[in-house]
Amino acid sequence: MKPNLKTARLDAWDIRILSEIQSDGRISKSELAKRVHLSASACSERLRVLEAAGIIEGYFARLSPSLTGGAIFVMVEVVLNRHRLEDQRHFESAIQRVPEVLDCWAIGGRIDYLMRVAAPSMAAYQEFMDGLLQVGLGIDQYYSLIVTKSVKSNSPIPLSAFEER
Repeated sequence: MKPNLKTARLDAWDIRILSEIQSDGRISKSELAKRVHLSASACSERLRVLEAAGIIEGYFARLSPSLTGGAIFVMVEVVLNRHRLEDQRHFESAIQRVPEVLDCWAIGGRIDYLMRVAAPSMAAYQEFMDGLLQVGLGIDQYYSLIVTKSVKSNSPIPLSAFEER
């Protein structure tokens, strides 16, 4: 079970630490301690606990979109042909192994899943989707929304909104 910020019992120190590392994952522990006004040992211990609890899932580098050249990004709405638990688990398990699918969310409403897909071209995207349809994931329908411009992405979680009032 993943931690929930509402039930994780994070205090103000934890919130400060998490806010700092969201904006700079490469910050040194000593600099982090200075920024949050804790001793280095107390800050390191809190960071270790946050990692062990699964609240910090990992550290990563945000790469420039220019790296991908002419790549396209597509938001794909997916409707499954059956809605049994085993069908959902099969789809979700298979999607975990597909590198072109950058994100996948289960959605309530008229669609079952929303995926963010990267492809080098429209032709490659269509070939990718044709392949997904052929491998038996139970996809009944899909709708493609081509991303024309990124307005906002990779924003940090606004932790102040989750603090106890």
